[in-house]
This record gives sequence, structure tokens and C-alpha cells, in this order.
Amino acid sequence: MDRTEWEKQYREKCYLPVFREYMAEAMQHAADHAEEINRKLNGFVELFLGNLSFLQENGKLGEVQTVCISFPYTSLACGSPYLLFEAYPGVPFMDDALVFREFPAPWLFPEWDRLLEKLHEEAGRQGMNAVIRMPYIRSHALGKSRYILYFWSGLVKYHLCDIEKKEAFKSLKKAEDFSISFGEYMDWQRPVWISRKETDIFFREEDTDLRFCRFREVWYEDKAFDTLVLDDCRFHACMFQSCSFAAVSFKDAFFEGCTFLNCSFSDTDIAGARFDGCKFEDVQMEGMRTYFLKGETDSLPDARGNAEFTGCFLTRVGVKDSDFSAGYFRGCRMESVHTEECLLSESFEEAVKAAEGGGNP
Repeated sequence: MDRTEWEKQYREKCYLPVFREYMAEAMQHAADHAEEINRKLNGFVELFLGNLSFLQENGKLGEVQTVCISFPYTSLACGSPYLLFEAYPGVPFMDDALVFREFPAPWLFPEWDRLLEKLHEEAGRQGMNAVIRMPYIRSHALGKSRYILYFWSGLVKYHLCDIEKKEAFKSLKKAEDFSISFGEYMDWQRPVWISRKETDIFFREEDTDLRFCRFREVWYEDKAFDTLVLDDCRFHACMFQSCSFAAVSFKDAFFEGCTFLNCSFSDTDIAGARFDGCKFEDVQMEGMRTYFLKGETDSLPDARGNAEFTGCFLTRVGVKDSDFSAGYFRGCRMESVHTEECLLSESFEEAVKAAEGGGNP
């Protein structure tokens, strides 16, 4: 076999099975250490934003447009993974950062050296070690590590979901459309937070980016929310009456104290969305999606948290042909909730059974 064929065999027989196993272990590690990671990550953010505010107060720094949290792959290659925090006055990476700081983050790639050892051992068992040597294994694995980083991009946003409540965030002097992002150093960045102006969903320019918009005490009646991307939006005490939601993306959106009365949902994505103290009355849902992880190891996975329902009331609600396997229900009350051809999470099933039995979950 020529070199190309050896590398193909290595990919199929060694890399794919071992790397899939490692990704599962990394995901489990993130879940097992979620509280510790949350504390450290939020601590890093508060410390960095606090440093920026201190510089602003002393006239050493102007308004900040962008804060990038990046991962340099060189740190993984050197065995000391860290996150690089940078502040920019405008578009990131076009000019030098105003301020930067490094924070250790070994939890991003736990047991990375052990992964390389397992790949080397498996290559030996497959009789490839005469051609597939450790330098190639290190280089190849490093190139594939971006899949794990993309998975982390969803978790980082989840851990920083309440960032606007931090005192360091409030005291920071921010430029218009201030943003915080996470991703590769000098490459793709996924937004964690964007400060948007007040926007009207139905009276706006066609190309207006609605992500991260905030809506407070807005009354929507007889409105068709069709093919809208409302990811990361925040709705506080809003009323939705006789509204339809078709092919709408509510990924990582947050609804607090909202009411949905006589509404219909179809082909709607609520992965990572949160509903706190909301009411659903005379609502029909079909084709709802709450996927936690979508995608294969060979493509960039879309990692998000559960669709969470906390302290909600659902009455006369019908759910058909939907995937609520990643829908988490806590302290919710249900009456006359019917499901048909659905994938339900354990907490959803328990809430439905409790309603049928006349009790509360």
C-alpha cells in the first residue's frame, strides 16, 4: 500500500473508533465536573472584565467592542491547554488586541496524552506502526481537536448564560453591539453574548440580525412567526395569543414568565432554550426538536444544553411527532397534556403520568 492508503486504513480502523470513545469520555468529564468548570470559567470572565473596567476607570482604555475567548492549539501541542482572553476596539483579529490574558483550562481536553497513547497502541495492533508513527498521530489528532472545541463552544455559552448579571459586566464601558465570543484563535468564533438595541420583530429591515435581542412585556396577537432565527433571544413577561410558530429557531433562547395562549408550533427548534414560570394553554406542537447533540464525529457537532422547563404550567396541550428526549421538566404542572408519536425524556414522561394520576411531579 502507498502512504495514502495507509492513512486511510489508520483513519477507519484506529482514529475513528478511538476518537469517538474519547469524545464520549470528554463529554462525560464535562458533565461530571460541570460545577467546577462553571466556577472557574465564570471566575476567569469576571477577573478579565474587572481588569478592563479598572483600566477604563483610570483612563488607560476606551470602550470595548469585542471580547474574544480563544483556544490556541499550540497550547494543546505543548501539553498546557489554556484560554486566551482578548479585548478589541472593533472587529477581532484585524488589529492587535488592546488587552490580553491567559487562563489555564486543562478541562477542555482531559487525558489528551492518553488519547495519543491509545491511538499509537491501536496502530500497533493493526500492524501499522512501521508507517503510522507518533509524530503523524500527534499531528492528525491535533487537526481533529477542533471538533471537541466546537462542542465546547456550546457549553461555554451555557455556563455564561447569566453573564449580564455580573457586576464586572455592568461596569464595563461597552461599544454598540458589544459582543463576547468563544472559538479558535484567529479563526471561527461563536457568539456567547451580543448587546442588541431594542428591536421590533415585525417592523424591521429584512436582514436584521435578531439573535440575542431582548423583549420585555410585549403583547403578540395573531402573529405568524415564520422562518425566524431567534436564537439566544430573551423574552420577559411576554404574551403570545393566537400566534403560530413555523420553522422558527429558538436555540438557547430564554422565556421568563411568558404566556402562550391558543398558539401552534411546527418544525421548531428549542435546543438549549429555557422556559421559566411560563404558561402554555390550548397549544398544539408538532415537529418540535430538543436535540442535545446533533452530528457525527467527522462533522462539526452542534452541542447545546437541554430544553429546560422550570415551574411551568401546561394545560390542554397536544404534542405530536416531536423529539423531547432532551427536554427537562422540573416543578411543572400539567393538565390534559397529550403526546403522540413522540420521543420523551424521563422527566417529561413523569410529569405526564403525574398529571394523569392527579398528582404533581
